[in-house]
Amino acid sequence: MDEEQVLAGVRSAVLLALDNRRGLVAFGRLEARDLDQQARAVEREALEQIRKLLPPAPTGQRLQQLKTRLTRMDEALQALAARRDIAERSLERDDITWRAFEDVSWLLEEP
Repeated sequence: MDEEQVLAGVRSAVLLALDNRRGLVAFGRLEARDLDQQARAVEREALEQIRKLLPPAPTGQRLQQLKTRLTRMDEALQALAARRDIAERSLERDDITWRAFEDVSWLLEEP
């Protein structure tokens, strides 16, 4: 699979996740916290799908950037899991996931 095919698959995953995330607003009866949790679940699922699409050793610059961003997210999540000084780890974990998803979306914008 060449770089453009992988990027097309990654873009599709991100666009679907963005649509699904926007669609959550249709559930107007959800509390803000529930809505946020569902949005993060959509983002985590998309990031895992993207991870599966990326080759083990990407050669193209964008694919390398995507892989690096996912690796940095994993490192931040591991560091968070090792910490014992915070009570609301889930909020920080959600923030790490959200930022990674937004960064991936930004990296996929056309030059």
